[in-house]
Amino acid sequence: MAHETDQVWSATVDHLRGMIDSGELPPGSRLPAERTLCEQLGISRGSLRQALRVLDSIGYVQIRAGSGTYVREQEAGPLSSWFSEHEQLVEKLFDLRAAVEPTLAERLARHHAPRVVQRLADNVAEMAAAAEAGDMLRVIATDAEFHRVIAGNAGNDDVADLLRSVLALVGEERRAALRLPGQIRKAVDEHRAILDAIRRSDAAAAREITLKHLLDAKTYAHDYASS
Repeated sequence: MAHETDQVWSATVDHLRGMIDSGELPPGSRLPAERTLCEQLGISRGSLRQALRVLDSIGYVQIRAGSGTYVREQEAGPLSSWFSEHEQLVEKLFDLRAAVEPTLAERLARHHAPRVVQRLADNVAEMAAAAEAGDMLRVIATDAEFHRVIAGNAGNDDVADLLRSVLALVGEERRAALRLPGQIRKAVDEHRAILDAIRRSDAAAAREITLKHLLDAKTYAHDYASS
């Protein structure tokens, strides 16, 4: 079962995305200040920031340092068209992630705290439940958070900061890739395998499974765009 804080930020993601989808927060608008949102939603600043990071990673909002958080324009049109127009970008993003994330997973397997393993386990459970319920946006949010947890706890702050920046830029890539047929279940299974390797402190397996996870996703996206 997810921690209380995980449940709070998840509910906050749902609430804010509902406001965006309904037009209450239209594209280009600036979200209220953190203090105001915390008071309105009855949540802590930490839970709000977590929810905003997730919404940023899945392309719903853009966090601008020193300015605030703004609602993004939502892409329209068939998924196949998006891939055709952005195929080179998608491949470059997967290449960058494949160069960084396997090493972070390997390091985390060598040196991890029980609380980190529990966070990953809670995340995988929530992603599986979201997949079962057909809640696509929650699947995407938990997918992003899984990779953020690994990046933030692998013992290399500079590389982790780089990867977090990349993840914040690839919301559309993640949304598109996970909408491909069969990818959600595959992603859940592979996240579970990465978690198991980290839990066993099997650094080689954590690296290998993470690399395969990313390369498979890249190949799948390329094949879909070419079909």
